[in-house]
Amino acid sequence: MSENGLETWTIGTSTLVMVVLGVILIDYGTQGIIQILPEVDTPTAALLFGYLWLLTIVAASQIELSRLWERDTATVLTDATVGGAVVALVYLTVVLIVGFAAPVPSQLDPGSIPVFRVVATGTVVGAVAGCAFVLLFAACDRIATAVVANTHQ
Repeated sequence: MSENGLETWTIGTSTLVMVVLGVILIDYGTQGIIQILPEVDTPTAALLFGYLWLLTIVAASQIELSRLWERDTATVLTDATVGGAVVALVYLTVVLIVGFAAPVPSQLDPGSIPVFRVVATGTVVGAVAGCAFVLLFAACDRIATAVVANTHQ
């Protein structure tokens, strides 16, 4: 795997892990996940997770951390915000459309979900997350660069 491929895989995977852990921790108080997870079978959960992972890897492939500091900050933040929004929009839209067509337990009936509100809210959250993640990765890159530069002097 090339250096850029490893960078893409690392950024996409770490973003996915942070998103999933964030959702679990935020939702822990409402117990929503605890009620829904027993209704989802393992293959379906694995497909949903894999699909989200694929989307984050594709979005991460659009970021070049090694060239991040050469670009205008506003452009980087805009690109990350749009990337996060697109990942959330595509993921939620496809999952809800498939949910309408596929037989699901009554607990997960997408017909009872206000679809537009879920997709719109998810898209806004995705945009904020995309912006926050690029700031986090840029800070990590800056710290790593400083540490490596100090060790080679």
